[in-house]
Amino acid sequence: MQNDGHDTSVTFAGNWTRSFLEPLLDEKHHNFMANTLILVTFDENHTYTSSNRVLGMLLGDAVPKKLIGTTDPQYYNHYSEISTVEANWNLHTLGRWDVGANIFSVVADQTGDTNTAWDAATSANPTHFFNTSFAGLFNSDRQVVTLPPPNTKLVRNGRKVLGRIVRTWGDESLQNQTYYQNTVQIPDGMYPPQGWAN
Repeated sequence: MQNDGHDTSVTFAGNWTRSFLEPLLDEKHHNFMANTLILVTFDENHTYTSSNRVLGMLLGDAVPKKLIGTTDPQYYNHYSEISTVEANWNLHTLGRWDVGANIFSVVADQTGDTNTAWDAATSANPTHFFNTSFAGLFNSDRQVVTLPPPNTKLVRNGRKVLGRIVRTWGDESLQNQTYYQNTVQIPDGMYPPQGWAN
């Protein structure tokens, strides 16, 4: 990340992004950009009474020509970024929300992964807004005092949880404390995990 655009305007952030990326996408940098996928996104809408839908753009020659200029209607979240990397290189997962997260279709179409719709997040009248967070582990008002362990039993399209994570967190007494599932439906401030404050 070179510039997150905070404390500026969307115009400033957009201009900076364009000035940074356009030279890299120029044909003279083809060797540098070969087989590359770049995600550009602005991840906040600052309107807490409406659904937090943000623009994400995929750039680079990894995007097939037939998809240039098209729109992907799938539901994606921050975990989709890491799940896409895991799928693309057939890596182990982390046993957290990365396992169930939708994978960018441009990659899922190549790896055989199936994405899941979630109307509560994407319908015309969504019930999940994703514009507030639940009180996390280090919040002074937390109700839960332990870090939820990864779910070491999760598998996604043959990709299992990294062995080191399984050895560290796989004991059944720890697995009884996990809240991670193989689902696209992640918690937010309005719908925190059971036992966590919003």
